[in-house]
Amino acid sequence: MTFTNDIYSGINSALLSPTQPFLNSNPWDINLMSADVFLQNDYAYISQQSILGLPKAKIKTANPRKNITGENTPGVLDFYNKDNANLLLATDIMGPSFSMTANIKEKKYVFGLFSRLRTQASILDFDNYLRFGNERIPQPEDYVMHPFSTQVMNWNEIGLNAATTIFPYSDKKWILGVNLKYEIGLDAANIINHDNIELTATDPAVGEDPNKKNIYASNYNLTASYATNYNFETKRYEYKQNGSGLGLDLGITMLDQDPREEEYDSKFSFNILDLGYVNFKNGINHQFINGNTIQVQNNPNIDDAEFESPEQYLKILSQEAYGDENKSFAGYGFKIGLPTSININYSQRIKEHHFVNVNWIQRVPVFENSLKRNNLLNANYSIQKEAIGYGISTTLSEYRNLQFGGYVRLGPLILGSENAFPFLFKHKKLHAANVYLAIKLYPFWDNAFKRHRREKCDCEK
Repeated sequence: MTFTNDIYSGINSALLSPTQPFLNSNPWDINLMSADVFLQNDYAYISQQSILGLPKAKIKTANPRKNITGENTPGVLDFYNKDNANLLLATDIMGPSFSMTANIKEKKYVFGLFSRLRTQASILDFDNYLRFGNERIPQPEDYVMHPFSTQVMNWNEIGLNAATTIFPYSDKKWILGVNLKYEIGLDAANIINHDNIELTATDPAVGEDPNKKNIYASNYNLTASYATNYNFETKRYEYKQNGSGLGLDLGITMLDQDPREEEYDSKFSFNILDLGYVNFKNGINHQFINGNTIQVQNNPNIDDAEFESPEQYLKILSQEAYGDENKSFAGYGFKIGLPTSININYSQRIKEHHFVNVNWIQRVPVFENSLKRNNLLNANYSIQKEAIGYGISTTLSEYRNLQFGGYVRLGPLILGSENAFPFLFKHKKLHAANVYLAIKLYPFWDNAFKRHRREKCDCEK
C-alpha cells in the first residue's frame, strides 16, 4: 500500500489504482520482477517466533494433555480455538511489465502492459468444529455445523493499462484509468456447505483409542468443485490453461495541483478493482445432499485408504453416502469470481517530497463463489524523490488487526511490508505477515531540470 502511493511506483501501482502510473514523470517504467505475499489467520499460530527465525526453529504441535501449549512453550504450533475461524492468503508475482508515456494530439496518455501470477484463498467464518480435537477434549454428542464456503484459486493475468486526463476545462486535474485483464485459470477449489450439518459423536469400541470418538454426519448439503494442473499419477505439476475469463479495474483521480509545480497538493482517487470471474469449463463438480449417515472418524474405509487425488477421496465419500462412488458426480464446469474490492485513496502533500496517504479497501464480492480479499485501513507517511523513496505505515487489517510497516525505494530496488514486525521480532502468537519485493528499471530517466529545458520559451526575443 505504501509503495503504490509513491508517484514513481509506475506500472506496479496500476494493480491498486489504474490512474497512478499517469503521475510518474518518467517516460518509461519497467518492472522486471516483483512479489507480494500476505497471510493472516485466527485459526493457528506459532508461539514466541519470528518469520526469520522459523528456518532454524524446531516447531512442535501443541499437546494439552502433556502440558505443551503455545501459552507456556516457545516454538509450538497451537490454535486459537475460537468458535469461528478465518484465513486469508494472497500471493502476487508480477512478471515483466512496463508503462510508457505517449503524446497524442498534444494530450498525454500512459499505456502499460503487465503480467501476473496470483494465488488467493479465503475462508471466512468457518464453523470451527476442529477446536475440540485441537484441545484434546471429547467432541460433544450432538453438534450443528453451520453453513460456510471456501474458495481457492491460482491464475495468470495479462493486463492492459491506460490512463489520461478528462474534463480539460475544470479547475482540478482529473485522470481516468482502466485495466483490461485476461484471466488464465490454472487451479481452483470451491467448497460450500449450504445448510446445517448434524454431527453426532459416540464412544469408540473396546480396545480403540478412547479419546478418538466415532463421528457421524447427517442431513448434509455440500457441493465440492475443483480443477488442478497437478498430475497425481506422475507427482508433477503440468502447466496448462484450465479456465479463462475477463477482469476490469476502473479508477478516477482528482488532483489539486498548481500548474507551475511538479508535485500535486492533494489527490483523491476512487477505484473499483477485480471486477470479473474465471470460468473453469472442465472443472469437476460433486454434490452431497441427504445421503446416508457417513462415519467421518474411525471409519476404516476412510482412515485406511491411501488418498492419491481429490477425485478418489470424493468417490469414497460418494460410496459411503449413496453406495455408489459415481453418484455424487454432478457434471463439469464452475466459476470463481475475482476478489472484487473498492479502493479509496486520499493523499496530501505536507511539504516538498513529503506526503501523507490514506487508503481504504473494502471487499465487495459481486459474482457467485467470489474470492475475498482482506478489508483494510492504511495510513502512511512517505518521502518521494527521484532516486529514493521511503515511508512508514500503519494498517488496520480486517478492521481489527493493527499492523506496522514501511518501504524503501533505492534506485531499481524496492523492499517493503505493511506488517513488518513479525519478520523482525518474536511474536507471542505469530499468525500473520506481509512482504513485498520489486526490481525495476527506469530507462530514459526524467527529472525537473530536463523537463524545464524541454519547455517552449514564450519570452520575447
